[in-house]
Amino acid sequence: MMMNREPLAGELHDVALVDLLRNFQTSKANGTLTLQNNGREKSIYIKGGNIVSASSNLPEDRLGHILVKAGKLNPEQVEAALKVKGATQKKFGAVVVELGFLSPKELFEGLKLQVKEIIYSLFLWEEGDYRFMPGELPQQTISLVLDPIQLVSEIIHRLQSESTGEWDGKAAGGA
Repeated sequence: MMMNREPLAGELHDVALVDLLRNFQTSKANGTLTLQNNGREKSIYIKGGNIVSASSNLPEDRLGHILVKAGKLNPEQVEAALKVKGATQKKFGAVVVELGFLSPKELFEGLKLQVKEIIYSLFLWEEGDYRFMPGELPQQTISLVLDPIQLVSEIIHRLQSESTGEWDGKAAGGA
């Protein structure tokens, strides 16, 4: 199914995201799955069938916002890091490490949390379009390698916990 270089596209109400991810893992696919809905665009980067990263055009999916929500940074630290980022053109993650706000390990865990949060939010979408473009990933993609089946299992647990009011939100990072 994923062996050719042709894009795979469709609508989310026709296929479950979990089925797409399972198919990509089974076929050891490489490429970018982009989902769109009402101006929202999120991408999942896949290498060898595994999720290696994700991105979004929404402010609430930015790393700084995710780290504040998780209690790893405060808003003042994010603001300071954004000023340095703007002046130096460095990546936000590199800046927070250089400023001593996070260790490299904490940054890595924060990046994993960001990817998980972006993908989790996609499971809440009831409609939208998807397109999988096989091929190489963008050069700036930081490879985290998350097992899709394990991630889906975590998301199902989270959805069940949230529906019963047992989810505290801070456990999302698994730390």
